[in-house]
Amino acid sequence: MITKVETLDNIEVYLKQGSLGIYFQRQEQLYYLNGIVPELIQDKIFGFHVQDQWVYYAEKEETSNIYRVDVQRGITQKLEGEYYYNGIHKGKDFDYIFGEEEGEEYLYTFNKETFQIENKFTDQIVGLPKGELVPYQLIIKTRTKPFLYDIIKNQSIWEFPLEIKTGGDVFLYRDILLVPLENFNLLGIDAHSGKMLWQLEKCFPYHNLDQEKGLLYGFGGQHLQVIDIRQGKKIKEHLFQESKELGITTSSHMNALCGEYLWFTSWRYGQKFGKINLNTYQIEFVYEMKKGEAVQAALDRPKVYQGYIYIRDSEGYLHIYKEE
Repeated sequence: MITKVETLDNIEVYLKQGSLGIYFQRQEQLYYLNGIVPELIQDKIFGFHVQDQWVYYAEKEETSNIYRVDVQRGITQKLEGEYYYNGIHKGKDFDYIFGEEEGEEYLYTFNKETFQIENKFTDQIVGLPKGELVPYQLIIKTRTKPFLYDIIKNQSIWEFPLEIKTGGDVFLYRDILLVPLENFNLLGIDAHSGKMLWQLEKCFPYHNLDQEKGLLYGFGGQHLQVIDIRQGKKIKEHLFQESKELGITTSSHMNALCGEYLWFTSWRYGQKFGKINLNTYQIEFVYEMKKGEAVQAALDRPKVYQGYIYIRDSEGYLHIYKEE
């Protein structure tokens, strides 16, 4: 059973989810949400980033001192300098952060526990880091090529030029790089050598990655698609014949994986959300947000944490439901 339990307003930016719950920014204030009661973390921030149990934020501007908070342990740590709050990337032995010193840009590594800088490298990377293959080697994505970059040597190890630009979420699953293209093809590339392992046609540009099972789940319109990354093949394509009757049509970037379920939102034929059982490939329910529960606005992708469903609409209202 789904029950509406709360509505919060003035949520101007997308929700972000970590291992401890949900975070959001209201004007310049940063909040943590585990349940229905928001907990104020910081009264005035410029922006924030979430990674695992930590929420990182900058107080004043895009490059400034960076703070991070573990709400469960009640720990706050500070990194002094000129760093980008949205330039933090996860590594195996240490993490990475981009920053500046006297007008020059650098890439730093910092200790996962102490939040202190350990190494500094001149930043000559043009592109967006998408994951660490091994320490000091990062997968970098641009619209026209992915490449593996060695930050110690300041050079590319390999590059994979694309005739067709990237067109969705790029994932690194273990040692396989997954690159969706604008023509709806999906490439699997060996992250060590830069050689193509496989190519699939007619794939969604956005997927949900199950790191444990090595599967990609794509859902859009009326279709569900499951891809086995190691095999490089589609192992399930399912058409939900009941979608028209239920009045749902979804975009591939508006669903979220939570355990054995894929949650989705739909708003073209009324504002709705629901979930798909990934063992049976059946839609378990579709909930229509009743009149008075939501304004006539688009819905973000759902966030699900410990039985609560969080859905923000484009008017800045956060609708919270409880599944029992």
